[in-house]
Amino acid sequence: MSSLEIETIDKVLFNEKCSICNIEIQHYKKRSNIKFVDCSEMDDKYLKQLHVRLADGSELAGVDAFIYVWKRTQGYNWLANLTSFPIIKQIAKFIYSILAFLIYWRFKIFIKS
Repeated sequence: MSSLEIETIDKVLFNEKCSICNIEIQHYKKRSNIKFVDCSEMDDKYLKQLHVRLADGSELAGVDAFIYVWKRTQGYNWLANLTSFPIIKQIAKFIYSILAFLIYWRFKIFIKS
């Protein structure tokens, strides 16, 4: 994208080369109009957890990115609402940090190397 172009659409960045990530995102693609973009060749920060790059240039990551996806995916609004409760969100962030760490290292060791 040139410096004169303005991003006008939100994008969900996911690791297409990670089989676990790809299976989940393929499911969301069937149930939403979200723009998904492969980040498997981007910086490690994008491989470590799900990211959403908003049109204004800001980003959401981890559980906040999942809430964004679930709010826009048919049949998942309830999960976005449930996960948005503060205590549930904190638990989800803790669990996701462990899962994301394990998935990231699985990808780095067994797939990317």
